Amino acid sequence: MPRPDLWAARTPGQVFIVEQHSQPIVDGPGTLFAGFIPDLHCFNNRGGRVLPLFHPDGSFNLASGLVDAIAKSLGGTNDDPMDLLAYIAAVVAHPAFTRRFADELTTPGIRVPITGDAALWAEAVALGREIVWLHTYGEAFTDEKGGRPEGNVRFPKSDERQPFSLKPVTRMPEEMVYDADTKTLKLGDGAWGPVRPAVIEYEVGGRNVLKSWFNYRKRNPTGRKSSPLDEIHTEEWPNEWTVELIDLLTVLTRLVELEPAQADLLDRILAGPVLTKDEFAEKGVEWPTTKKDHAPRRAGMGGGTDQQPTLGDQLE
Repeated sequence: MPRPDLWAARTPGQVFIVEQHSQPIVDGPGTLFAGFIPDLHCFNNRGGRVLPLFHPDGSFNLASGLVDAIAKSLGGTNDDPMDLLAYIAAVVAHPAFTRRFADELTTPGIRVPITGDAALWAEAVALGREIVWLHTYGEAFTDEKGGRPEGNVRFPKSDERQPFSLKPVTRMPEEMVYDADTKTLKLGDGAWGPVRPAVIEYEVGGRNVLKSWFNYRKRNPTGRKSSPLDEIHTEEWPNEWTVELIDLLTVLTRLVELEPAQADLLDRILAGPVLTKDEFAEKGVEWPTTKKDHAPRRAGMGGGTDQQPTLGDQLE
């Protein structure tokens, strides 16, 4: 829900982790990541919760001692809290995770297996940085030399995988049609391509991403309506939506390509040593248990009044 403590967490470099915490999920990524405050029910329009990476005072929203305990368990200096965020993205944000744990996820809430293998940890962190970069549309984990430019998620020039606008929209579209033979997505008289079938089918918690995007932008929009203002909408297709769709198709294309690597990584993590909350507690991790433990930390002030989930709650 929108609330002052959540808005106060709009700190520089903030990343919001979104999970479905009120309903079981059986397909799609287990978590989403955003550089802006997500809309209510953004996961799949059926509830969920938001976990800011940083408290309002800029400190990391993690269980006390967790990062140090992970570093000790891995026998090295893996003590960058940002690495934990990337690790979660690599392990959880793909369909193989939700399919693998379909039975466990009948009890809503994501539990993250933490590897005890330093090499697998490093591999997951590298992969997860790209995942979060894509989810945030180039706002987080940017690295120009590493191929993750700030604010630009598109493939390099001349890359044949890059979707483009092939034909402009000249009137507000009423339907979305996909031609699998030509890999072309058509919105009214406009067209985009190339678009892989897996991109068309991409879902989050059973909700198709492209259909949801289009339903809010077609001639007679559908979706949640909360006031008469929802009946007011544009009668001409804005150029911004063409650009927005290109970027969305690009993000989904890249995510689909990374899914096999994520699935293979998850298999190898689960086949090897996996650390537990009890083991971390023995290494000095203090898990949040009270409302005060969960309260947002503000600079120069005491904790807030609203309970705020901590990332450490999700680790197993």
